[in-house]
Amino acid sequence: MTILKLAGISHHYFSKNGYTKALEDISFSLERGEFISILGPSGCGKSTILSIIARLLQHTSGDIFIHEVPIKESKEEIGYMLQQDYLFPWKTVLQNVLLGPKIQKREDEAIEDRANVLLQEVGLSNVKNQYPTELSGGMRQRAALVRTLMNNPEIFLLDEPFSSLDFQTKLKLEDLVATILNQYEKTTILVTHDIGEAIAMSDRIIMMEANPGRIVKIYDVPTELRAESPIVARKHDAFQPIFDTIWQELEKKEKSGEGI
Repeated sequence: MTILKLAGISHHYFSKNGYTKALEDISFSLERGEFISILGPSGCGKSTILSIIARLLQHTSGDIFIHEVPIKESKEEIGYMLQQDYLFPWKTVLQNVLLGPKIQKREDEAIEDRANVLLQEVGLSNVKNQYPTELSGGMRQRAALVRTLMNNPEIFLLDEPFSSLDFQTKLKLEDLVATILNQYEKTTILVTHDIGEAIAMSDRIIMMEANPGRIVKIYDVPTELRAESPIVARKHDAFQPIFDTIWQELEKKEKSGEGI
C-alpha cells in the first residue's frame, strides 16, 4: 500500500533580486512500513523535502499524496524528529512526552499508560521524573523519539537526529530507533550525510545532487542487510560493496563538478 507519493515536486526560494531553485522534479513514493534515506551534500534540499512533507513549507509545483489524498486535504499525523531534541528544560521527561496529547486535549489514563510503556521500551522509565538537563544527549533524543511517537504518526521524518551524538551512542540509538519504528510499522524518511547510516537503516537510499536539488539515483539496499539490525548490518559481507558503490558515485560527481 502506497502511503506517501511525491510527484514532480519543485521548490523556489524567492527574494527581492529573484529566486533560488532549491528542488527540481522530485518524485518518489513509500510503501507502508518502508524506511528510506535521502543522502546528499549540504544545500541539495534534503531538509526542504522533509519540511514540505511536514506541511511547514508550501512547494512551488508538483503534487504530494498521503493515502492517495492530496496533502492539503489529508489529516494524517506526521512525526518530525530534528537534530536537536527541543525538550522543554522546565518540564520533566514524562511531561515533555505528554506535551502533544496535552495540547490536543487528549490526556487521560490510557495516554499516560502509553507514555509509560514507550518510555520503558526506550529505557527511560527510571528517569521519567527527571529534567532534560539531567540527561545525556542520547537519553534526550530517546525522549524526543517517544514524544514524537505519542501522537501515533504513520509517517515519520528524521532530520539527522543522531548527528550531534558520539559514535557509540549514535550506533546504539540507530538500533533503537530502527527497532521501534519497525515494531510500530512507521513509514520513515531519514535525511543524513552518513553513507553507513543510510545503508544500515534503510530499505532504499535516494541520492541527491545540488544546484538545484535533484535525485541522481535510487539504490535498493540488499535484502540480507534489511533483515538485520543496523549494528549487525554494518558487519555483514554485503555492507561494504554497496558502501563502495555509493562512495564511488559521490566521488565521481564531485570530480565532475556536479555538486556532490
